[in-house]
Amino acid sequence: MKLTKKLLCALAALALALTLTLPALAAGKTLIIDDMAKINDSNMHTLSTYAQEISDTYGLDVAFYLSTNDYAPGQKLSAHARERFSAIQDGFVLVNDIDGKLWTVVSFGRAERIVTDEVEDQFWAVYNEEDTYSGGVMAYLQEAEAFLKQNVPANTANTPTPAAPQVLRDPASLSLMVDEANLLSAAEAAELRDKLQTLSAKWKNDIVIVTVNSTGGATPMDFADDWFDYNGYGRDAEEDITAGDGLLLLISMEERDWWISTKGYSIFAFTDAGIEFLGEQLIADGLSDGDYAKAFKGFADWCDKFFARAETGKPYDVGSLPKTTSDYVKIVFFGFCGGLIAALFVTGGMKKKLKTVRKNQAAADYVRPGSLQVAYANEQFLYKNVTRVRSVSDSDSSSGGGSSSHSSSSGSSHGGGGGKF
Repeated sequence: MKLTKKLLCALAALALALTLTLPALAAGKTLIIDDMAKINDSNMHTLSTYAQEISDTYGLDVAFYLSTNDYAPGQKLSAHARERFSAIQDGFVLVNDIDGKLWTVVSFGRAERIVTDEVEDQFWAVYNEEDTYSGGVMAYLQEAEAFLKQNVPANTANTPTPAAPQVLRDPASLSLMVDEANLLSAAEAAELRDKLQTLSAKWKNDIVIVTVNSTGGATPMDFADDWFDYNGYGRDAEEDITAGDGLLLLISMEERDWWISTKGYSIFAFTDAGIEFLGEQLIADGLSDGDYAKAFKGFADWCDKFFARAETGKPYDVGSLPKTTSDYVKIVFFGFCGGLIAALFVTGGMKKKLKTVRKNQAAADYVRPGSLQVAYANEQFLYKNVTRVRSVSDSDSSSGGGSSSHSSSSGSSHGGGGGKF
């Protein structure tokens, strides 16, 4: 009888332990850590729940760490945070060491591609503006959610995939150079295909060129996004359709449209200003004149340069676009003209000094001194003419920059831009 009671007590204790432990296991990894005990339990629960919801929605863990400065001597705050959040594979953590007056943002996996220095500064700014730690963390989480909404597609695992447009091809015949408009010879197409394959392997982003006679009424943006998504570019056959990295240049002959669609890492590497620059280079290289092979080769070469620049963490953007041959020609030309004008000005002054007789500029210069006596003088104002020019304040203009994005029919996040040729 005593043994039975002991067994029942043991089972009850085990059940109680499981009851307390299972919710903690179901909650997933810890995303909000407060080693300084600055946030009360109620607010901690609210913040942790919100962080988990964001993480589940976008597939990237969003975390916060209020740290002490008692980590190993010589160890950096970022390294300490990586150890503390070792369970995170994809995501980012805003870290604040109060005693050391330090802060950092640590990114993991896929987040490293999209969380730039500017984004990190913005995370810290909204957090630091609040008067309380809990308020700061909430502001940071809200900013992180807005950022992910613009740059990462929401989890669409339970969303039915729409049928692929009829104009697209079987992914088994995947090619990085698809010339349906027959703009290239067989040799030109083969050479470009090899070049695109080499660059795509080098940068781990598919670089695709597609020419068609018409988009069949679809917008260039929708057509290019869908072609990239539904043909399996930038991803393995087992990956979800929203995964993948790369860009696609679409040329539609009937509408005379060009469009560049970017996805994944390429959204970061090819900013809006960078895409506009590439369009200008396509036309300069002969796209409008029918020299398609030259234009496409130039496009591939520029893609190589853009990816190389993006690897530095600062992609080509407003104020930092690459210089072209024509830019250097202009610099030399205007430099020469400026020097010529300066030389003419100097030599003109020297020439005047050589003249002993010169034309007088005013009527009074021709009057003999003392021969004219003025008895009465009067000046009368007739009218005035004032031209007003609006002064543009700093708030009236913006330097812009960065990459805008949108969702395609598959639920993927794409960037891009285009125009006419």
